[in-house]
Amino acid sequence: MNDRMEREIRRTIQLLQASMPEPRNRQTPVFTLLRIAAGEINGGLLLGLFAGALIFGLLSVRALSMPMLTIFCTAPMPMLLLFHRYVLACSERMRELEATFPYSYPEMLAARSVVISCCMFGALLLLSVTLHVSAGEAFLRLALCGAVPGIYLCTLLLFLSARLRNLEGLSLLAIVFWAALCFLVTVLPFDRLLQLCSTAAYAALAVIGLILYGILVHNVQQRREHYDMAYIG
Repeated sequence: MNDRMEREIRRTIQLLQASMPEPRNRQTPVFTLLRIAAGEINGGLLLGLFAGALIFGLLSVRALSMPMLTIFCTAPMPMLLLFHRYVLACSERMRELEATFPYSYPEMLAARSVVISCCMFGALLLLSVTLHVSAGEAFLRLALCGAVPGIYLCTLLLFLSARLRNLEGLSLLAIVFWAALCFLVTVLPFDRLLQLCSTAAYAALAVIGLILYGILVHNVQQRREHYDMAYIG
């Protein structure tokens, strides 16, 4: 009887060990991570954000007659809301759930950030075309002006999401901060500064931001987190 119980105990231990997360020696293919992250995005929500950005942009440019300021303030909003919905609002649950997956939380964080960035650039292109037609501002200049704040904000949010353990309130803080900043730049003569800045300067800022963002995505995706059953429980 004792031998039988010992065999059963060993068998149970082996089964538990087989189901426990183990340090991974290989990377999950990037396209697999991107496919999973893209599948999480709700199409209705994405279309709603695109429509909201377009409507808000049109109303703002008609009220303020400042297309550069309008796209500077409006373009990052879809990214901020998507980051809140798919990263910051459920970060702790994702960490616990993905502890048992064949890919890690940092890998999925990087993939989600890239997918959200692509959605942001899609909204930016639609907004740039709309404001170009309605306000007559150069399309490339509008697109670059809207891309600069979005790139740097996305980089900052990804950095904080990868570094901070407790992200409660971070998304709300980011949205409140951006709303306050938009109010200040509307009140202050910030539009004149945007007008004086050359297209080449916008392009240089965007390229530098993309380089920093790419380096950060790569570093986050390469990170490893080793989980144990005490943490999961």
